[in-house]
Amino acid sequence: MRVAIIGAGISGLAFAKVLSRFSHECVVFEKNDCIGGIWAMSYPSVRLQNSREQYHFSDFPWPDDCDQHPTATQVLNYLDRAIAHFNIDVRLNHKVIALEEIGEQWKLSVRKGEAEETLLFDYVVVSIGQYAEGKKRPSFDGEELFSGTIVTERDIKSLDVFDHKRVAVVGFGKSALDMTALAVDRARQVDHVFRTPRWLVPFRLLGIHYTYPFFPRASTIFMPSWIHGSSVERGLHKSLPIVVKAFWKMIALLIRQHIRAFGKNHDAAGKARIDAITPTHSFVRDLRSATAMAPQRYFEYVAAGAIKPHQGELKGFDESGLRLSNGAHIEADIAVLSLGSNSPEFPFLPKHYRELLESEPDGVQLYRHVLHPRVPRLAFAGYNHGFLHVPAAEIGALWLGAVMRGDITLPSSEEMERSLSAVRDWKRDHVQFEPSRSCAVSTRFQQYIDAMLLELKISRWRKMPNIFAECFSRYGASDYADVVDEYLARETQAPHEVLRQNV
Repeated sequence: MRVAIIGAGISGLAFAKVLSRFSHECVVFEKNDCIGGIWAMSYPSVRLQNSREQYHFSDFPWPDDCDQHPTATQVLNYLDRAIAHFNIDVRLNHKVIALEEIGEQWKLSVRKGEAEETLLFDYVVVSIGQYAEGKKRPSFDGEELFSGTIVTERDIKSLDVFDHKRVAVVGFGKSALDMTALAVDRARQVDHVFRTPRWLVPFRLLGIHYTYPFFPRASTIFMPSWIHGSSVERGLHKSLPIVVKAFWKMIALLIRQHIRAFGKNHDAAGKARIDAITPTHSFVRDLRSATAMAPQRYFEYVAAGAIKPHQGELKGFDESGLRLSNGAHIEADIAVLSLGSNSPEFPFLPKHYRELLESEPDGVQLYRHVLHPRVPRLAFAGYNHGFLHVPAAEIGALWLGAVMRGDITLPSSEEMERSLSAVRDWKRDHVQFEPSRSCAVSTRFQQYIDAMLLELKISRWRKMPNIFAECFSRYGASDYADVVDEYLARETQAPHEVLRQNV
């Protein structure tokens, strides 16, 4: 088939390289003049929260000189090398402005500069990302009175804007935390405003890099999820929930002690500042796509007063600063509103499909996080976002390739909708709200990948026969390097129905 992929971020590229293995002709359309999606529009000094071992194409490792937490420049250079290595057809400055169904095909209207052309494709994969289409930017009372500058982190192209300024950052996600930490060495004053302190995962806990305790199966088996891939895991969550709760209480206690340790050598004011950013709610409910790593020295800066935390809701502005719901007033020269992203929108799709896909506040609802039952010959890349994101994207693409080839027989539209509704409802009951909650697997990456491999009839035990490594070694992207080869090595695939489970 001829397959159009809209968006040249890492997910779209993963789908292109995997689907091309099925002999499909894949063309990637990117509206901007460079690849990389969100990485191409990131703020200065941003780094990958994940480690390089967990974030790369499974069969194409990072160069040896790359940082453990790569910079945006390193990510973009890596993607350039991957495009050349996999010979992916990427067309920059090609904006898809409309899709129209023509019989069994899609007609794409594509704009390049002032010129427009129409192209026919058999299948379309949408890969515009969870975060690339727009920042959440509500209007606040009194903005016109404020003598300073109001921006989002997307507007910051140089950290010089913080020099000698009084900076107020609003929000508690990764971008907000980065903004506060990056402003400290430049600004005259840094205030951090948030409604609720969220759980932050330290890069090192008890001196150990966080990937070692969080990425082995011995840990992921305790993750509550809408799907569990093994009978042992299902039995643990069904019969021994007290053990699961005890495990996460222990993790929460360790992180809380780690945070509070930064206040030990400070006065009462320093301890109070640390208390203000220490969450008291459930740790597990905060495990979502917006879960942030604690920026280097963030806790230290808060304890020392270089960052002053304020728990309260931003209500508006006056001439000199920000007004909070608790009556507090913060003097500021620049306010950074880092309030997250909007739910994904698909302006190029026909109206009836847009209404179907954009109707939920927490994002597009998809079957297996890849397809919508009511939209034919269209799939989505990157909406199974999780902490092992790139392998999940590759396996989602492999699953789609199996469906397109007829190896997997999908259930009825009604049954698929019941499945995606069950997953949506589980997330709403167990995961804190975010605009992309439904189009992510977040920390349930192992459960999702296991279930997809099970459906593809591929072993999910990627470290066997070494059972010690399977249980206690951290999983990384390279563990899935042979999955596509393994699947395609079978000369024929007996068509089979999908598993009757919610993935």
